[in-house]
Parts: sequence; C-alpha cells; structure tokens
Amino acid sequence: MAFLGEAVVGKICEMAVEMAVQKLTDEAKLLLEFSNDFSWLNDNLTNVRGFLQDADQQSPHNEGIKQWLEKVRVISLLAEDICEECATESMYGNDAQACSPSYNQWIFRYRIGRKIRDIKEPMRYIIEDVNKLKLLREVFPASDVSPSTSHSVERKKSYLLPSLHSVGIESKVDDMLRLLDNNASPVIAVVGMGGIGKSYLLQHVFNNVKERYDKSIWLSFSQSYSISTLQCDIASHLALGQQIRSEGISHERAAELIHENLKGKRYLAVLDDLWEAREDLLCKLGLLTGDNGHSKILVSTRNKEVCTILDAHMYEMQCLSEKETWSLFCFYAFKGNKVPNHQLEEVGRDILKQCGNLPLAIKMVAASLPKTTMPRDWEPKLHRLKEVVVTDDDQIMPILRLSYFSLPARLKACFAYLSFFPKAEQINCEYLVYLWIGEGFIPAGENQWDAAWDCINKLANLCLLQVWEQYEDRQGFRLTNYCRTHDLLHDLAITISKENKCIFSVDEACKGENGDCCRILLGMKDVNDTQISERRPVWLRALSLSQNSKITCIPGNIFTAMRGLRVLELSGTGISTLPQSLRKMKLLKVLNLNDTKIEKVPECVRHLKSLLFLALPQRCNKLPVWINEVKCLQHLDCKGVARMPKGISKLIALRTLRSHWLDLSSEDDRFMRPEDFVNITQLQELCLDVIKDMDSRIEGGILALLVKMLRLTIRNSTAKDLKLPKKMMAMKDLESLVVLKFAVESWICDMANLRELELMCCGDSHYLELQTMPNLVRLELSGNHNCKELPKAFGQHGGFMHLRFFKIDWFNELEEFPELEEGSMTCLEEFYLCNCRKVKKVGVGLERLKCLKLLYYKNSDKLEEMFKVGGEYWNKIKVINPRVIIMS
Repeated sequence: MAFLGEAVVGKICEMAVEMAVQKLTDEAKLLLEFSNDFSWLNDNLTNVRGFLQDADQQSPHNEGIKQWLEKVRVISLLAEDICEECATESMYGNDAQACSPSYNQWIFRYRIGRKIRDIKEPMRYIIEDVNKLKLLREVFPASDVSPSTSHSVERKKSYLLPSLHSVGIESKVDDMLRLLDNNASPVIAVVGMGGIGKSYLLQHVFNNVKERYDKSIWLSFSQSYSISTLQCDIASHLALGQQIRSEGISHERAAELIHENLKGKRYLAVLDDLWEAREDLLCKLGLLTGDNGHSKILVSTRNKEVCTILDAHMYEMQCLSEKETWSLFCFYAFKGNKVPNHQLEEVGRDILKQCGNLPLAIKMVAASLPKTTMPRDWEPKLHRLKEVVVTDDDQIMPILRLSYFSLPARLKACFAYLSFFPKAEQINCEYLVYLWIGEGFIPAGENQWDAAWDCINKLANLCLLQVWEQYEDRQGFRLTNYCRTHDLLHDLAITISKENKCIFSVDEACKGENGDCCRILLGMKDVNDTQISERRPVWLRALSLSQNSKITCIPGNIFTAMRGLRVLELSGTGISTLPQSLRKMKLLKVLNLNDTKIEKVPECVRHLKSLLFLALPQRCNKLPVWINEVKCLQHLDCKGVARMPKGISKLIALRTLRSHWLDLSSEDDRFMRPEDFVNITQLQELCLDVIKDMDSRIEGGILALLVKMLRLTIRNSTAKDLKLPKKMMAMKDLESLVVLKFAVESWICDMANLRELELMCCGDSHYLELQTMPNLVRLELSGNHNCKELPKAFGQHGGFMHLRFFKIDWFNELEEFPELEEGSMTCLEEFYLCNCRKVKKVGVGLERLKCLKLLYYKNSDKLEEMFKVGGEYWNKIKVINPRVIIMS
C-alpha cells in the first residue's frame, strides 16, 4: 500500500510538473509570439471595422442580426483599445515590438499578450462568420446610398461650405417686425409643424432686431426642459452666472435675481421649440414683461395651446407655395443651376411631393440626391420616400431618418456625435474635429485633419449642419468657425445615439445595468455631487458633465474601470481638482477643464500619454515643468498663463497654444525663449508680447519659423517705436491678425489669405491700401490720436469687396469719413463709429450699402444730430435700406 501511495504521489507530482511546464510554455508564448499575435489582431481589426461599416451602411432591421452585430462591436472595441495602447507605448519610447526589449517592455508585452489571448478566440469566430456571409446583401436589405455631394477643394486651412439659401422668408420677417413694433402684446408665438421653418424665421428676426434692445436672450427648449438649466442659460446672458449657479440657490431666488436685473430694461427673449407650457413659466424664468411695454418675448411652438397658456399673439406659419418649394428644391438639388431635362424634373417634382412642403425635409432630400442627368439615378430615393410612413403628429422625422440611413458609415458616426452638444448650442468646429478624432471616427494618418474637416464640409452640404458664423473668401467659398444643428436634427442625433448605447438622463446614468453604454452625456442637466456614482461602464468612450456648476467633486475611483475613455468634458463644473484615478486613462484624447475652479494643473494629467486636447481654466496661471511629457498634445488652451516652461518646446505636435500675452523676455533657463520655437513649427495660433529688447530675437527666432500660423496677436510693450517684422510675410496662411502699437507697412496688403485684421494704436499705418486686400471680411481700427481724415481710397469703387464688419474706435482727431462710391463695400453688414468726437462729415454714400444691417455710433454729438430719427441722413438711408438699424 505504501508503495502504491508513493506511485500515486509520484504520478501526481509528474502531472503537476507537466502542467507547470505547460503553463510556463503558454505564458512564454505570450512573449515570444507577441509580434505575430499583435499583427494578426491589427489586420483582423481592420477587416472587422470594414465589415461593421458595411453593416451600418445596410441598416439591418432583423433583431437577431442586430444582437450579433452588437457582439461584434464589443470585440472590435476591445481590439481597438489594445492596438491604441500599443501605439501610445510605441510613441513614448516603450515599443513593445522592439528587437531587444527592455524589462519594462517585456512586462508590457506580457500584459498586452494576455489581453490578445483572451480576445483571439472570439475574434476567430467572428472572422469565420464574416467569411461565411461573403456578401452582406445576402443578409441585409439593399439601401440607396447616395454618393458624396461634397466637391472637395484642396485647401490648406479653410474648407468649403454651402451658401445659405432662403425662400419665402422675407415677407414673414416683415410680418414679424410689424408685430414687434405693435406694443399691444408682449408675447408673440410662431406656430407651425416641425420642420416648417419656425426657428429659421426667429433667427432672422432675432439677428435683425437684437441691437435695438438692452439685452437679448435665446433659450432652446426640449420636451423635458429643466427650469434650473434655463435660468443658468438666462444668467449667462446677464452676467449673473456666479450668483445663479451658487450652491443651494432656489428656483424662486434665481427668478428674482433675473427679474431684478431686467427691471427697467428693454429686452428681447426667444423661447425656441417650446412643446408645452405652464401659466407660471415666464414667472419661474424671471421673464416678466409687465414693467414696460417695450420688452418682447418670441416663442416658437408646434402646439397652439401654448399661445393660450402664455396669452400670446399667435402668428401661424404658412407652408411655402408650390413655386417656392420648387425653387428651394432646385437650389439644393442642382446647386442653383437649371434643371438638366424634363424627365429629371418630373422625378424631382414627385420627390418634392413626398417632402410635405417642409423646408428642412426639402433641403435634406434634395442635397442628398446624386448629381446626375439620368432620372433612373433618382428613382431609388423616390421609392424609399414613398415607403416612409408619416403621421399627422410627425411628418418629418421619418424622412430625416431616411436621409440619415443613406449616409456613409463615417458620416453616420460624425452626425450622431452632434448629440454631444446641448440643443441650439454654438459648436466650435475645431473642438468638434478633436472630438471626432479622439473617438476614432477619423483614422490616424497624415491627412487626418483634412479628412475631419471634409466631414464637416459634407454634413453642411447635406444640410445636416447649419453654418453659424461664416465668411466668404475671394473665390466665393463660405468659410466657418462655428456651426449648429437644427432642433429636429438634434433630436434625431439623440435618438440615433440612444440606439447606440448613449445615455442622456441622470436617472438612467445612475442605474447599475448600464455597463454596456459607450457615452454618458449629461451636459446642462442640473447634475449635483450626489448624482455622480462611482459605478461606471467598462466600455465608456465619452463622459460629459459640462455646465453643471453644482458638481464640485469627482469621486476618487470613478475612472478605475474606464480604461477605454477617450473624451472627458468637465467644462463649467465647480470642481477644483481631479482624482488620481484619472492617471490610468492611457487612451484619453480630449480633456476639457475650461471654466472650472482648478487653479493648478492636476498631477494626474502627466500620465495621460494619448492626450491631444487640453483646455485649462483662466484661473490656472502656471504650467508645470512636466507638461513636456504629454508628448501627443496638439491643442493647449491655457489663457491664464503668460510664461511658458521651457519644456513646451518638446511638444513638437503642438498646433494651438492659446495663452495670455506670451512673455518670452525671461533670462531664467526654466522659461521659454524665442529660440525654443525652433521645434514647434506646426504652431497655428499664438498671442505674443514683445517686451524689453526682444524685437530682434522675435523676428529672427519665431516669425521666420512659424510659417503655418493661422491666428496671431502681437503687442509691442517696449518703449521703442517698432515696425511689424517683415518676415511675417512667410505666414502665407495667416487668417487673423491683431496688432498693438506696431507700425504697419504696405507689405501687409499682400497677405492674401488675411480675413480678420485689427490695428490698435498703430499710428498712421491706417493710410495703407487696406481696401485692396482680397479676402478681408473684418476690419477694426482703433486708438489713432492724429488721423483727421481716412484715405479717400477706402470709399472707391471696388474697395473692400468682401468686408462685412468695419469698426473705427477712439480716433480722437477724426473729422471726415470718405464718400462711399457705388460698388464700394458691397458686402458690409455692420458699421461702427465709436468715440470719434470731432467727426464732422460722414454719411455720404452710406445709402449705397445695400447689405448694411447695423449702423452704430457712440459718443459724438455731431453723429447724434446727423442720424437722429427723421433726420436727413436717417431718411436717406432708410429709403434705400428700410431694414437697417441705426442706433447709438
């Protein structure tokens, strides 16, 4: 028995050894076969991504297929995290595939190797399933995928956007202006079905008359609006933000503060897309109109009952006429050209009938049609429109969804991501591009930025984005920095995002069963500290808590499980620090801390190896020396910082350095000097202060290198009379230039791409031929104490052909403004004459400015006399251009 026991024990030991050896062999394979396994994963991830794009393109409706595709997406997300982590380690010098790995690299290989092993088997099954499918069309129904409607133009820094086109809006604007002039009713409600153009009409009216009022406020409502959020929005227009957002303030007290601020003032408030209302709504918002008869509240709604509840005068929005709808359709379908042939017109008119006379639907459908002369190319779209089921309550949303499902996969993702922003918010296109890149919608590569801007271009051409701020260059292209989405399209983006595992409500975000969601977007949701749970989804890619001032603390372990987080939006919150768990976010690309209470860059930021975008609050006035360790950084917004640590020069990918007036005069080796710009030649934005004897070093050290600059602000803080360095001419892409206390010479007129120019206290450099600059859309001249008369060439025919904004301020000796000839300043919309007390002559030719919307003057008795209501100049200008606003 003893012998038998020894044999059993021996056998067990032998088996244990074998198992241990096998285990060690398997673990060793993780290291030895890492390169092959990683290449296999990377290659197959590309195939899976392509498959998912095709599947998204086909819009499957089968529930079983949808569930299977969801499993494929989860595996794809895991694989993406692994590949991105390897790419980040490689960038920081810890290349996991190095020929002679170091100890740390072996550890990294082992850790990533285990992740690849866990994902390899399910990935193989997916590849087998995909190969069995062969053709997606055997599984998914066909979809009419319209080709791209964007005619891409190769441009280095600015991108093509469509011209705005409105039909039938002028008469409606005139109707609304007449109602505003009638003091009988303080509340006017525009009523009509969704997509008929209510918001578009109010935008026109708002922009036309807002300068008449002391305060102008635009509020966008949702079906489940929050009084607190709306009060904060009003407060931001009234400089009451800190008081309204303070901890513990009641709705009643907030309404009192708003009312007290507006008391005795003429204000205009727009309540856009109000679904339903209570009798006390205006009272709760602090918008009481009983103090005077001059304040107005404009409302857009689909519900006529809102008019009764708010005791509003109802203006019912009428549909476009048949002629107007066809004109609108032709503009977007044929880019304003004639209809190619009668057969195509017949199909076009049939398509138009399916759009229900709704301008938004007409624009989107027409813009998505292939540019063709063959009717058969439009027939699939017509058939699908006929299959769309509409109801009396919702005629437009099914058509919008059809347009969405016709988009290419990348544009689908980019459009749905517009739900990241609150409704009607002005969207910074630059930030939007960083979000898309950070989320991985735009593949990495040399043309990543061009590809991202091309997506903005295409969405705008398809009428899925609205241009908010735009200019026109010498080639007639519309350029933009800001955009927004139509309310209905924003609703669509939210609906699509919810279908793709995004969360938009606080209650849902706090639930324990949200582990598979990919984004939590709670911007402007009145969230407080008690509603932030440490339990967060593993697959989370984006977390937005923006504009929730009651959030003062982020839980310490909230980021522990969020290893795949790409976007963290905390702007406008009340936080003063970040938890150390954030350091684990090796894949984080976008971190927005703007307008928070953080005074020092948190140490955890040092470990964010993939970070591309970092925005800091203005109260943060110092950068740490370790900032150079965040090597991927492309955008650094640190407006409170004047002196940069020397390590900034190692951030060779930096594109935007948005700082306070940058002082490079320090002799301290810890701070940046002009010579340190030699490595960051990708820089496109800079605010530079020339101090002491830095002028020669500035010209030789910076301005000769920064040839990719787009926006430059430069100030002379020395006691010398300095000339603007001529080497700036190398900045051929420069679009915006602000100059303080430098003499400016004639070479500046050769900077053909310049579209914004501000010259402050620059002596008589205003006597340049600025009117010849081909792309200038905004010009501000201020602080000249000697100039008595502006150049007559300013008013000559052909001068300032694209200028839209012109401001003259603090010209203490100015007596005369040149006569404006016919054909001068033909695009001018806003003209400001401020603090020019000695001016004697102005107004000759002003009636020729047919695009003029606002003529504003300030601090001049003579101008007061010239432009008084009913006076000679007033009447002359108003006869030609009755809509122009003349005010002081």
